[in-house]
Amino acid sequence: MNRFQLAALVGNTQQRKKALDNYYKNPNHCLFCNCMITVSETQKVSEVKIKKFCNKKCSTTYNNLKREKKQSVSNKKEKKIKNKKFDFILDLNKKDLYEKHGIYYKLRSVIRKHAHYVFNESKKEKKCVICGYSKFVEVCHIKSVSSFDNNTKIKEINSPENLIGLCPNHHKEFDNGLLDITAGGQVGSADVS
Repeated sequence: MNRFQLAALVGNTQQRKKALDNYYKNPNHCLFCNCMITVSETQKVSEVKIKKFCNKKCSTTYNNLKREKKQSVSNKKEKKIKNKKFDFILDLNKKDLYEKHGIYYKLRSVIRKHAHYVFNESKKEKKCVICGYSKFVEVCHIKSVSSFDNNTKIKEINSPENLIGLCPNHHKEFDNGLLDITAGGQVGSADVS
């Protein structure tokens, strides 16, 4: 190190000591916990003079106390929206819904989503009625959607009495005619010839 670098180092050290002494004569105090905000060895004194809190925890706690709580209001709005989610579909029949969406697979998608909604809102257990499997339950129509005529209302097609929970295996068997499930939910095996 040459003499100029040494002089700069000594000058900087003296200047920092003077700045620290001036700061500690009238230090900043945390607005939340009222403890003194200290200067670490790596910080500039000018940066610490700007600080109002000793750490992030004090800052967030102080600012959150002033903030209004809006969660309770938003939860009420979400519940109201959830209750009105499928109101548009209840008085429609299959024909009206098909005319509204125009494509058959969109109609089936809307009916399927509504069926899931109705099944989840009902008091039925969310498990397969045959084997009791509950990790993944598919909602199945006991009387198929295609067997209803076009003037049948969607709320009748997706009534809780026409919906049943099945595991994927039993749902496939039911759709292929290997299981017989009556409107009351009674299960039997279909005669396969």
